[in-house]
Amino acid sequence: MPKLPPSGVIITPDMFIHIGPFEALFLLALGFFGGMLSGFIGSGGAFVLTPGMMSIGAPGAIAVASNMCHKFPKAMIGAWRRWKIGHLDIKLALLMAISAIVGVQVGIQVQKMIAEALGPVGTSLYVSMAFLIVLPTVASICLRDAIKARKYGLEDTEPKFAMKLEQKFRVPPMIHFKVAGRTQSAWLTIPTGFGTGFLAATIAVGGFIGVPSMIYIIGAPSFVASGTELGIAFVMGSTGTFTWAYLLGAVDFRMTALILATSLIGVQIGAVGTTYVRQYYIKLAMAVVMLLVTVSRACAVPGYLADLGWITIDPGLRATLDALVLPIMTIAFLSVTPIVLIPMIKVRRKLAKEGVLDKAIDAVGRKKRLIPKLAIFGALTSFNYYMLFKDPEAWPKFITSIPQIAKTDPLTAVLLTLGVVFLAIYWSIIHGNFAHCVLDLVKVTSLRKEVAERISKEGMPGLEKWISSVRSSGA
Repeated sequence: MPKLPPSGVIITPDMFIHIGPFEALFLLALGFFGGMLSGFIGSGGAFVLTPGMMSIGAPGAIAVASNMCHKFPKAMIGAWRRWKIGHLDIKLALLMAISAIVGVQVGIQVQKMIAEALGPVGTSLYVSMAFLIVLPTVASICLRDAIKARKYGLEDTEPKFAMKLEQKFRVPPMIHFKVAGRTQSAWLTIPTGFGTGFLAATIAVGGFIGVPSMIYIIGAPSFVASGTELGIAFVMGSTGTFTWAYLLGAVDFRMTALILATSLIGVQIGAVGTTYVRQYYIKLAMAVVMLLVTVSRACAVPGYLADLGWITIDPGLRATLDALVLPIMTIAFLSVTPIVLIPMIKVRRKLAKEGVLDKAIDAVGRKKRLIPKLAIFGALTSFNYYMLFKDPEAWPKFITSIPQIAKTDPLTAVLLTLGVVFLAIYWSIIHGNFAHCVLDLVKVTSLRKEVAERISKEGMPGLEKWISSVRSSGA
């Protein structure tokens, strides 16, 4: 397993994992299902991706840094899609992003101190314990609300605490968030933004704090909270990636690129999927996957404690627990598939059967225009991946040289680090356009706003009413 250096020494190339056929295929699958989850719930999917990378040998710090680099360009694509369908409150995203940036920097410094004191096992234990604390807490809240909404036939549960804050916490400046439909004190965004950023630097996902806090403190609907979180994630991830690369050289863009290859398709499917379901399904998806990831990380913790010499454990028991980590993680990221795809397939089949599918979905580009774009962006994507993996050892050598360069030539180090950030953006734009063309070609697009609102409020009966109204107007 890759190891971090002794105290005071920065990360070196030999600490990055070897990426063979198995690792590549695993990361591709992880990216697709993690991306789908990210687009659907707006959390970045990192609570699947970070432990997924750790399960194939990446130390906690490198997994977090690489996932943050993957997260922000993917979040950029997802945020754009969610903004187009009216699920992103730009004002709320910008306010929370300000304090989130501070939280990210503090969180990275904590990771750095742990890495220097305890090495790779310490960072892996720290990340895993953070998952074990946060995941069950948020999952229980989301599961409770999803069950309540389903039981009483609600579109979503009303955040009563947020309503009380809106009425009683009137500390200026009071800001109206138009898309979220709430007027709250700007001061509420500071602790929630900081917590979101700190957690993002700890486990590469701030959505566990960001999404629930926007729902329960700001009072935003679930779909607005999840969409706005993608905008915040873009800001946090870009600044966090810069810091991880400049200070530690911890970003493994090889893992990032493989995950991006499929996650940029998955994230758009997930974002589109939010228009096909009632909003409590978003919370249900979060709860199910969180609980499974909790079990996977719990299986890994005894091994970390034993490696640090803090406990003793029977070798047979440890081998069993270690063997369970990867299979449970695989089940976790596969579990989101039926939650996202089954409602989408069900609704599209119904619309197609009634002959109104084209009227229900957003318009897509003409096929004659899509195919040339598909060919151009497909060729660029293939060339990019060829150059990255032509010499698998080139990237670890490059990225770990940046902190060394920073000691004598900070300006050059800054420019190289900015190059890493822009490389991730460029990669996402090229491959994101390729993924968008593929999905448009097969008509995997969001429902029109009026159709999505009917399903969100009334479920399938609402869809039946819309179909009847279309038939009546066409008669």
